[in-house]
Amino acid sequence: MSGVALPARGRTAWLPRNAVLLGVSMFCTVSATNIMTPLLPAIRDDFGVSISTAGVIVGAFGLARIAVDLPAGFLATRVPPMRLSLIAAIVLIIASVVGFTSSTVEVLIAARVGSGIGVAILATIILAALSSTATAADRGKVMSMYPMANNVGIAVYPLLGGILGAILGWRSTFAITAVLAVAAALILLPILGRIELRPKQQAKGDGADDPRVLHGHRKTVALAVTNGGVVANMIHRHGVRNTILPLYAATVLGLGGVSIATAIAAMAITGFIVMAPGGMLGDRVGRRRVISVGLAAVAIGDLAFLLTGDYLSFLLVAAIIGLGDFFSSSQTALLSEIVPPRQRTMALSGYRFSSDLGALIGPILLAVIMDTWGVHAAIIVAAVILLTASVLARIGVPRRVDLAVPEAAAAPSTQQAATATAATPTPDGASPLPEPPATTRDPRSVPSPAKEAAP
Repeated sequence: MSGVALPARGRTAWLPRNAVLLGVSMFCTVSATNIMTPLLPAIRDDFGVSISTAGVIVGAFGLARIAVDLPAGFLATRVPPMRLSLIAAIVLIIASVVGFTSSTVEVLIAARVGSGIGVAILATIILAALSSTATAADRGKVMSMYPMANNVGIAVYPLLGGILGAILGWRSTFAITAVLAVAAALILLPILGRIELRPKQQAKGDGADDPRVLHGHRKTVALAVTNGGVVANMIHRHGVRNTILPLYAATVLGLGGVSIATAIAAMAITGFIVMAPGGMLGDRVGRRRVISVGLAAVAIGDLAFLLTGDYLSFLLVAAIIGLGDFFSSSQTALLSEIVPPRQRTMALSGYRFSSDLGALIGPILLAVIMDTWGVHAAIIVAAVILLTASVLARIGVPRRVDLAVPEAAAAPSTQQAATATAATPTPDGASPLPEPPATTRDPRSVPSPAKEAAP
C-alpha cells in the first residue's frame, strides 16, 4: 500500500456540505441583482420617468455594490462575521420592504442602493467562507460554487421576476427578494458559527511554510495581474456577451430575439457545466496555468464570432465560448492562496471589486468603440484585452504557485493514521511502542502445538 493515500474516514463527499449550503445562500442573495430588470417598462409607467431615470434605478444597485466591495472586506476582518452578516441581511430586508412600498422614484432608487450594500457584504462573506471550508487540494472545486450560484441566479431571476410581475405587479419582486434574504441568512449564519473565518493574528512570517504564499513585490504584482484578468473576463462577459453579441447578431446576421436568447442560454448552460470540473482541473495542474489558458480561449472564442454567417454557426460558437468559463473559480482560489490566511478576506473583496468594475466599464467601453469604429472593432478590442490578461497571468504570477498538492496532504494514509495512533501518549505520559505487524513475525519462531505437548 506504499504511496497510496486513502481517506481516514471512508469516501469523502464530492463537495463539502458547507460549500453546497453556502452556494444556496449565495443563490438566494443575488436575487436582488436583476429580478426586477424585465419590469422596467412597468416601473416607468408607474412613476412617469424617463429612460435615463430608469437606467439610474438599475445602475444604482451596481454602483452601491462596487462602492462597498472593498470596505466589506475590511469590515469582515474587524467585525465578527455572524454579526456583520446579520446586519447585511437586515439591510437587504429593509431595502426590499422600502422598495415594495416606495411611493416616489427617489425612494425606489434609495432602496436599490440599500440592496446593493447588503448584497455586496453578504457576497464577500460567502466567498470568504467558501475559501475557509476548502483545502489546498480542493479549493478550486469548492470555490466553483460561487460563480455557479451567481450565474444561475442571474439567469433565473429575470425570468421569475417577469412572470411574477405580469401576474402580481413589479412590487412583488421586492417581496420575493425579502423572503430570499431571510432564507440566505438562515442558511449562512449557522455555517459561520461552525467555521473559522477570521484566522488569529500570526507572526510576521505568516505563510512562510507554504510556497504558494507570496510576499512583498511578488504578491503585489500577482494580485494586480490576477485581478486584471478578472476585469478582462467581466468586460468580456458583460460587454461582449450581454451587449455586443446581441447587437452583432441583430445588425450583421439579421437574427431575431428568440435566436439571440437561445445562443446566450447556450453560453450559460455550457459555462455552468464546466465550472466545477474546471475548478478540479486547477486543483490538479495549477491555477496559474488554467487562468492563462482560459483567458486566451475566451479571446479566441470572441474572434470566432467574426467568422459566423448564420444562426447555426452563431449558436455553435456561443456554446463553445461558454466552455471558457472553466477557469473562473481558479481566479478566486489563486487569490486565496497567494496571501496569508488572515489576508484572504481582503484579497477576495478585491476580486469582488474587480468583477463589478469590469461589469460596469465593459458595456460602456465596447459600446463606445462599436459606435465609433463598428462591431468588429469592439470584438477585436475585447479579444486583445483578454489576450493581454492571459500573458500577464502567465508571467506576473510566480511559477511556484502552480505546485501540485499531493493527495496525501488532503487525507492521511492508513499507515500514517496507524503511526499517529501508536504515537499517542498514554495517560501516564509515556508513548507506547507500536506492535509490529503480524506479517513481520517469522512463522518458524512460533512453536507448534505438537512440540508444546511433547514430554
